[in-house]
Amino acid sequence: MSPPSPRTLTAIPAELHSRLQADLTHQRAAGNLWLLIAVCLAVAITAYFGWRGLHRAHAAPTWVPMMLAAAVGVAGIVAAVLVRQRRPVWVREALASGQVAVMDGALQVAEILPQQVRFERAPRAYVVGDYRHPVLEESPGTDALSGFVPQYVLGPAPGTPLRLVWSAAHPGHLLQVDYPGMAAVADAPAVMEAQDWRDLCARPRAALRAAAWLGAAMVAGLAAMSLLLPTVSRGFSVWLWVGLLVLTVWLLGTWVPALRMWLQRDAVRRHTMTGPVQEVMRARRNDGRQGVEHALFARVGGEWHLLQTAGSASGLQATVAPGKRLSISYAVLGERRMQLRHSASAD
Repeated sequence: MSPPSPRTLTAIPAELHSRLQADLTHQRAAGNLWLLIAVCLAVAITAYFGWRGLHRAHAAPTWVPMMLAAAVGVAGIVAAVLVRQRRPVWVREALASGQVAVMDGALQVAEILPQQVRFERAPRAYVVGDYRHPVLEESPGTDALSGFVPQYVLGPAPGTPLRLVWSAAHPGHLLQVDYPGMAAVADAPAVMEAQDWRDLCARPRAALRAAAWLGAAMVAGLAAMSLLLPTVSRGFSVWLWVGLLVLTVWLLGTWVPALRMWLQRDAVRRHTMTGPVQEVMRARRNDGRQGVEHALFARVGGEWHLLQTAGSASGLQATVAPGKRLSISYAVLGERRMQLRHSASAD
């Protein structure tokens, strides 16, 4: 067995530093959003129970539901604060250290993560120099990867030169993947066309259709309970109204990025990245409209790009493979970019 590939400590590159800083800013913004949602829900539910109790009886025992709601709300706020603090801790420590560990070698096993049958979190691992180097965390992350659990990751052929950049603070924190000779090229900015705008709004439109069906079911439930079950409808109505509020916030979060680009459409440009596929990943998560949502990702230029989503693994049409050339287009506005839904095309 050959010795493990050495890791050379060096100063963090400026380009990687800027990407990590942007990822930290994005994670903080996401944490602030969830904290705001938790606070709004806690205040709304507590105020409702307080108003309902005082309005009906003006007696001390009616404060009990409000106190219970307040306790649940405080627990939710504390949980949101803890998640906001703990989620980006590895990125903060990587930036604070100012150093990275660079490892050069050759990939010896193409299966970076063998096929996972169950919904479980198994770490990916790069076999370099007969040693497995597990990936406990990867940064910078992307919006497309949020919530997905990798089930299968396939790399290029064994013997392909590989460079891995790890955090100096955490050996299992992967910061950059580079396959020399498989670099991607980004084209010059181009004007957005009508088809590009349709692709940009494809995902928000799908979310709107799903939200419309779910919201209509909630409204129908409210109407049915107010007419047919007036004596027991109040408690259920609270949770239905809360569900509608959460659904509205989620829908706004899905639509706001595309709406922001639409309002500044004169400044939006299309960027296309073209290059060989370095890795292919199948992943899934439990919050799809069909219970489980499956997705197909490809790593091009060291970054993961979403290619397809489907309700079942068999619905993914695997038309890409490591080494095959792929083009992916993005709508770019300043530091913000959004992938065009149907832009990925294999040569």
